[in-house]
Amino acid sequence: MKLPLIAAAACALALGGCSTVTSLFEGSSIAAAQPSQIADAEKALSIAHLAYQAVGNTLANAAASGLLEGADAAKAQALYDKAGAALDAADKADDAANAPGVLAAVADAQTAIAAIDSLIPKH
Repeated sequence: MKLPLIAAAACALALGGCSTVTSLFEGSSIAAAQPSQIADAEKALSIAHLAYQAVGNTLANAAASGLLEGADAAKAQALYDKAGAALDAADKADDAANAPGVLAAVADAQTAIAAIDSLIPKH
């Protein structure tokens, strides 16, 4: 009965000298290693969500006032949907503590938001 316990202890001691195994137990996860990157990504994500809401309000106002019609309105709606999908992906990456994934998806959303803004006439 004690043999499996002794074997497990011997195996643990043998693996203790292996650098790849010890590094896994030293808190070297992405979240622990780069908390500032995750915090920065979350800030960028929050700002992108605010920009998305703002451009949504601007789109609604431009459409209601007749400033945005036809093909430009359809293109703006498609870009708005694309930005929303990118923010959904960024939220999922944030849930997984994947800072590079958050930043990449936020960049996609920001590109779509900027394209929407360029379609809306400024008066």
